Amino acid sequence: MIQGPAGSGKTLLSLGFLFNQLEKGRINKIIVFCNTVAAKDAAKLGFLPGDREEKLIDSQIGNLLISKLGSQIELEKLMENETVVLLPMSDIRGYDTTGMRAGIYISEAQNLSIPLMKLALQRIGNDSICIIDGDAKTQVDDISFAGSNNGMRRASKIFKGHDCYGEVRLKEIHRSAIARIAENM
Repeated sequence: MIQGPAGSGKTLLSLGFLFNQLEKGRINKIIVFCNTVAAKDAAKLGFLPGDREEKLIDSQIGNLLISKLGSQIELEKLMENETVVLLPMSDIRGYDTTGMRAGIYISEAQNLSIPLMKLALQRIGNDSICIIDGDAKTQVDDISFAGSNNGMRRASKIFKGHDCYGEVRLKEIHRSAIARIAENM
């Protein structure tokens, strides 16, 4: 689990590690479990045309990946050859990564309830790894994921001390001076 404020490098480090594992042949693909929750206080766009992949590319997770990979074309190439697979939380029940040698990336995990986090983690097979990334302190976007129902906080509490688990909290904001100052708002 990697935690920290916006701009601290959670996503960059998570994806960098997963792509490194992919290049070294330690995993065969990256599967992104996402719960496409609109940012707190933001207006929702409503219906988006297209199939599931097109909708995901046009959502928060698509924008996040495009900003890190450099272009929508690069993301689409990775999705086309199934190097990167985007799975919304609504579609993961029954999914099993056993035999896939996958790197699972649970993005913006502060926006998961305890039952959703449990469901996601129960998908992880013995030959796969998982990175949970988010900021349950300041970036919870829906009240239903706050406080005692926050899946990220609960996972941290339950998994701490187990050999298969590690946790990092990033404290410094590296994105920009503006991002560092904005943290005080």
